[in-house]
Amino acid sequence: MLNKTLISLLAFLIILSSCARTPKEISLNDSQERVDQDILKIEQIKKQNQTWEENIKIDLYTAIALAIKNNRELKIKQLETGIAYRQLDKVEFEMLPAIAANAGYSGSERYNASASATVPNTDLAGAIGTSFSTSRERDVNSQDIGFTWNALDFGLSFIRAGQEANRYLITEEMERKAEHNIVRDVIKAYWNTISADKLIKKYDPLLVEVDKALNDSQKIEELLLTKPMDALLYQKELLDIQRALQSQKEIFIDARIQLAGLMGLLPNQKFTIVPTDDPLTILNMDLDGMEKYALINRPELRKSHYDEKISIQETKASMSALLPGLNFNAAWTHSSNDHLMNKTNLEYGSVMGANLLNVFMYPKVKRINETNTEVIREKRLALSMAVLSQVHLANIDYSLALEEYDTAERYYQVSKKITEQIKNAQKIARFGNLELIREQASLLVAELRYDIAYSKLQHAIGKIYTSVGLDITRENVKNINFKDYASIIKNNFKNSGKRYYAKIRKPIKNQNPIVKKNSEGRTSQFSFSEKTFDLEGEGRTIYDALLSNNKPLPSWITFLPSQKTFLVNNLDKDNTEELEIKVIAKNINTRIEDKFTLMVDPELRATRLENEKKLKEQRKLAKKRKQEEIERLKAEKILEEKKAKEEAALLARQEAEETLKQEKEKILLEKKQEEELLAKQRAEEQKIIEQQKADELLAEQKKLAEEQKRKELLAKQKAEELRIEQTEKMKELLMAQRKQIYLQLPENATQVQFVNTNTNKSNLSENLINELKNIETKINDVMLNLDLDKRLDLTKKIVQDIFKSSTTTKEIDPKYETLNLQIVNQRKLLEELLEYSNKYTNY
Repeated sequence: MLNKTLISLLAFLIILSSCARTPKEISLNDSQERVDQDILKIEQIKKQNQTWEENIKIDLYTAIALAIKNNRELKIKQLETGIAYRQLDKVEFEMLPAIAANAGYSGSERYNASASATVPNTDLAGAIGTSFSTSRERDVNSQDIGFTWNALDFGLSFIRAGQEANRYLITEEMERKAEHNIVRDVIKAYWNTISADKLIKKYDPLLVEVDKALNDSQKIEELLLTKPMDALLYQKELLDIQRALQSQKEIFIDARIQLAGLMGLLPNQKFTIVPTDDPLTILNMDLDGMEKYALINRPELRKSHYDEKISIQETKASMSALLPGLNFNAAWTHSSNDHLMNKTNLEYGSVMGANLLNVFMYPKVKRINETNTEVIREKRLALSMAVLSQVHLANIDYSLALEEYDTAERYYQVSKKITEQIKNAQKIARFGNLELIREQASLLVAELRYDIAYSKLQHAIGKIYTSVGLDITRENVKNINFKDYASIIKNNFKNSGKRYYAKIRKPIKNQNPIVKKNSEGRTSQFSFSEKTFDLEGEGRTIYDALLSNNKPLPSWITFLPSQKTFLVNNLDKDNTEELEIKVIAKNINTRIEDKFTLMVDPELRATRLENEKKLKEQRKLAKKRKQEEIERLKAEKILEEKKAKEEAALLARQEAEETLKQEKEKILLEKKQEEELLAKQRAEEQKIIEQQKADELLAEQKKLAEEQKRKELLAKQKAEELRIEQTEKMKELLMAQRKQIYLQLPENATQVQFVNTNTNKSNLSENLINELKNIETKINDVMLNLDLDKRLDLTKKIVQDIFKSSTTTKEIDPKYETLNLQIVNQRKLLEELLEYSNKYTNY
């Protein structure tokens, strides 16, 4: 028996020692494996989540929607809320009765037998009997199902369930608080990212200019082109500018990564930030309303309220635990023991018990719980004061942000104007490159401060929403995509925010927008009323003016915003008569514009209107004349149409008659053509016959013609010989006549013959005339035998010789002056003809 005990003890110690654990450090492989699993899980989430879009465009409300859907810290809060809800289910199950089902087997090596002794009334046992008995078999199988319910435990479980329910509501409030904080942080990160994108676009080019200027200055210093101190001071100012730019860049350099982390995106996830059309406006409540709303809806205060309820419930539970316990039980049992009369049995009963010392614990437990509840109430009161302070501080921050934004906006506008002045001055070499770079850097810093101020303003508005505990994002985000969720968030902000309106009370076009010349006449101006615009919202009203096509005003007109005046320089103005201008009035929350036509040159307009009036009258007169001409032409057209109709009718009749005539002629023509065709056929036949005869006759005639030609040729030869003979005779006759005329001249006549001159004069003249007629006849015969070219040539030569001979003046004897001029000319002609007769008769 002792050996068995030792063996059992040794086995127990071995089992106990095997359960001992030694510390084991996580290996590098395990860490690497876990990291790989996490990365794989992130990639799977990225693929499965529809919000992971490449290069998605994100505005403020989309960023908030993505943050609420994807932020990992918020998901942890949601999981904690889920755990609290499951814990509530667990506690509710604890209120149910306990039902236990058991089944077992028991056995022994030997019977567990016992003896008995008789006990009389003296309470002294008698002698122990010598026989042993047992009521149980060595091997027994038993089963039972028992029901146990404690009334005190039920009450306590009921109270604990209420506490867990309140704890679940606390986790929901913490989830709300996490959402509020995320919305506030996203607002700040979003506007910082907008500013960072603008900074990066302008920072790098300006930094390149600074580096270039530094290198140039260093070269100048090394080459001793200027004083070393001047060059070093120049480089120091450039480095100060570079350092200022770098410090400003540090403010926003991590804004995009922060925003990506808030939205649940990976650090290398690409996304595009776009400006928001509707920025946030302050909550549409007064300060008292904000305080009341915050005291009712702030998650911290609601959590404190639930903590107080939990404390009160804990007090109830502590008091209830001091009460007596009442236990009810019932069980169904079954055993395989054959010694039992009823192997199956139903057992039931109840038990009540209490710790009497709890009576003394009651006052202390009560005082402790009341103190704990009072502490919680004091905490809630302190938290309420802190919440009210946060509401006031949020409004103060908003007021300070408004002032800072107004100052930053003015500073930015002044910096822009200074930079423009420096750029214009540099064109005429009044400033160096350092001044321009300094002012560009100052402008960039001013713009960044302006963006920072606006980011602070939006963040201040977000803090107001957070301080009052307003729920903007409480939706079932699992059932909607992020774009629809962003639209819901945007509408919630619009409905909760204050709405500002802007209107035009007195349109500028109704204020007689005509410039008036000043006393000196060099400038003209027009001012619109202070009551033109009515703008609601925060900040000062800023005015600006552009052309209606969004282009800047011409250089000769200036808009003075503080005086609401347009100033025109008449010396530089062109021939513009009027301008379409757009005046913009805006503050932080609203913006409105008014378009009108500004008359910049009334005199030019009056001249134009007068010219247009004259032109209109001329056009009216011309139109009247044209109308009269049209009416006249219309009447003429009617007459012409009437005449044309009559002519058309007449022409139609004529055409009908002509058609009938043509048809008759056609019939006659066809008959005639048939007759002509027949006659033609006959004529063709006759022609063929005649052609044959003609060919025979032609051959005969050809033969006769050749004979006749031969005869004519002989006759021509004879005629030519006769002509030559006649020419010789005429030549001889002309020579004889010339000789006779020569002998008849006075210087050649004898004295005896001179006495008979008067008596023979008349006879000589008559004879010469007759002879000249004969010569003329012969000359004509000679001319007829010549062709036209030879005639013209001969005549030309004779005339030329006559004119040449006429130029030499000869003295004429007085006794020949009575001779006829024609006879003299005939003589000259005869002489010339005689001289050329041989030449032309040989042709």
